[in-house]
Amino acid sequence: MPPSIRRTTFRIVIRNIEPPFERTAESELEWICQSLGLSPVDKDKTTVEIFKTVVKHTETGKGISSTDIATEVNLSRGAVIHHLNNLQLAGLVIKDGRLYFARSRSMVRTIQEVEADIQRVFARMQETAREIDEAFGLESESRTRLR
Repeated sequence: MPPSIRRTTFRIVIRNIEPPFERTAESELEWICQSLGLSPVDKDKTTVEIFKTVVKHTETGKGISSTDIATEVNLSRGAVIHHLNNLQLAGLVIKDGRLYFARSRSMVRTIQEVEADIQRVFARMQETAREIDEAFGLESESRTRLR
């Protein structure tokens, strides 16, 4: 998997959902997808199935095409691409040419990378907020606390 691929656009959705009572890899993967805003309308768990397929192929060191995924999960290629786009927006899947890969070979590492993305976005937002405070002549919250 090419490590140099970085997306610049993603959608941050974090939902506070109770973890599954049934502690299986399948139910916990579904919970992670739901927590990242992927599955609330995914009643038939299509997104989770597609993600699992991508993860399985990534673990072997090979990506998988949307056509091959469509064959494996028995869906149209268009439907598969729709779900892959959502997985890319959530930061879980990357695309290299015509092949899709899980962001990392480890779910822990994938979640850590998504968290780092979120932290970078918030750091940029905080810096911008400081500049806005300065432009408006406001004291920033952090300086006020130090007094």
